[in-house]
Amino acid sequence: MRHKGLLATLLLLVFLSCNKMDRAIRPPEGYLVSVLQSQEFSMHEMIALTLRDFPELDFSMMESVVDLFNLDMRVKVTAISYNTVDPKGDPVIASGIIVKPLGMPSRGVIHVPPTTPLSSLEGGSDLLIITEGVFAFLGFTVIIPDLIGSGTSAGLPQPFLFMDNTGRVCYDMQLASMEYFTRYKKEPLDPEIDIFGYSGGATGAVALLRYIDQLAESSVKVKRLFAGGGVYDMSETYEILKDRGYAEYPLIPLMIKSMDYWYDLQLDYSRIFTGALFANREEWLDGTRNAGQMREMIGPQLNTYMHPDFFSQEGNSEIKKIENALSLHSMLEGWNTRTRIYLGHARDDLSVPYEETQAFFNIMNSKSQAVMTKGSGGHYNYGIEFFISCCLFLTAK
Repeated sequence: MRHKGLLATLLLLVFLSCNKMDRAIRPPEGYLVSVLQSQEFSMHEMIALTLRDFPELDFSMMESVVDLFNLDMRVKVTAISYNTVDPKGDPVIASGIIVKPLGMPSRGVIHVPPTTPLSSLEGGSDLLIITEGVFAFLGFTVIIPDLIGSGTSAGLPQPFLFMDNTGRVCYDMQLASMEYFTRYKKEPLDPEIDIFGYSGGATGAVALLRYIDQLAESSVKVKRLFAGGGVYDMSETYEILKDRGYAEYPLIPLMIKSMDYWYDLQLDYSRIFTGALFANREEWLDGTRNAGQMREMIGPQLNTYMHPDFFSQEGNSEIKKIENALSLHSMLEGWNTRTRIYLGHARDDLSVPYEETQAFFNIMNSKSQAVMTKGSGGHYNYGIEFFISCCLFLTAK
């Protein structure tokens, strides 16, 4: 059944493919700050890293597309820093990586915002080789921003799922990458891009497209957007997770602390958290722990660390502050796009509610060219299925 679903997804994507666009775009200037470091890596190193970061993944699903990858290929990863702004609009130097296949012409450019890393120490410019770079082993040049709160901006709290800022930071990374190629490489970076994202990366992918669409003029043209398992309206996600009382991914406490900083909410945490999380919040929420380490400290049951008022209809004044801030984070309304959008989500996703993508598709399908595929396997294994479908589509094109 799973292979039939992949084939149906591939055929639907190919059927709805768009035409080539005009390439006459002026290269940007003034974004690139510096080249931080560079290193070559193999496919085998990429696989080992992915298994380390996501031990729960069922990699047997990849057997159907293993022939698409050149297992002997090497890629060059270059970390750069660039000018952008933080969520308050203040100038900041951020960072990211460019992953380029070696020994062959690039098949195109894919911008891949990162998934939602909970640790500020795991940006692409820190680790260099990260899972999002795997598209380079299909022959594509991959652009991956660190986002604010990791890499060169690790001293700032990560603005988790801050959609407006994420779109801007991703866009500025794309322009800085174009500037890097103009300055240091013989060939300019193609201004036509695909955008891919899964989970928090899907939120970033849609945020980037929305940011570009809202510009009067852009140096970047988007051919297609692939977004799976993402959050597109934080208030809706909040309500669903609250009703469930269960969140597989331990993001909620860090997101609350982030909003407290960026919106200056001055929260009284005694009315938000409870138990061991409240007692150890300064240490546990310092942004240095990855998802696995966070799971060891807080489980998926929200009533073990969220204040009882969190679950009541009335809430309390501190909970209301959070809810008001969440309402500022939605991409369901206020924009249109001519870019083809390919969405996917697992019905049994326990990290990001399936209803998120369904609601986004319902709205975008009424005013743009959108398609949605549905699957199962939970957040992580469906992520592989969605990735495989996109790989098949991109290589077929």
